[in-house]
Amino acid sequence: MTEDLSEYLKADDIFDYNHPRIQEIIDELNLDGKSEKETAIKLFYYVRDKITYSVKIDSFEYSTFKASESLNSTHSYCIPKAIALSALARAVGIPSKIHFVDFVNHKLSPEIEELWKTKVMAGHCFSELYLGGEWVKATPALDVGTSNKHGFKLVEFDGKNDAMLHKTDIHGNLHAEYINDRDAYSYFPFKVVMKIFKDNYDLVHLLETLSNGRDIPSFQ
Repeated sequence: MTEDLSEYLKADDIFDYNHPRIQEIIDELNLDGKSEKETAIKLFYYVRDKITYSVKIDSFEYSTFKASESLNSTHSYCIPKAIALSALARAVGIPSKIHFVDFVNHKLSPEIEELWKTKVMAGHCFSELYLGGEWVKATPALDVGTSNKHGFKLVEFDGKNDAMLHKTDIHGNLHAEYINDRDAYSYFPFKVVMKIFKDNYDLVHLLETLSNGRDIPSFQ
């Protein structure tokens, strides 16, 4: 039986791909004539590198997770970037979802680790795109500038193979160690995400740490 993919193509208040800014980006990318895979690749690199990775978060308000908000920003983190990629994919007819996991970030800076009391990035998020009859994982979180600065291996996407954070950096040091799968969703599970943050961090302290503007390095 053919999988019903309609729920993975829906626009809603978070995957708001009918927003003028998102439609403008689609036009700017000049996707006419490109195959589905070529289109997905172009969308991936747009989100990966157009939005610089940053843990400086001003708010956990529901509206800040909107794809249109992320795509109007110059800096963001894994969850909004995954939502942005998934919304762009839906805008051009590629089914998409978002997937949450936990991983140990062995490259987290000592300053952040001390403040958070953990190296675990709980509720890390990436996209899944339905291409060629298969779900393909795509992680647009770390842009090329951030990766080069900290010696991360670039996450590359070919539209066929899963694009995940690498186990080691370019020097062979440990980087991302996946430890827990939290499932994939066709919608943004706001309450689930907030519970993950509350269960794993002091949420008020976390937000103060991320948004206070101090020059705290994110990574080693």
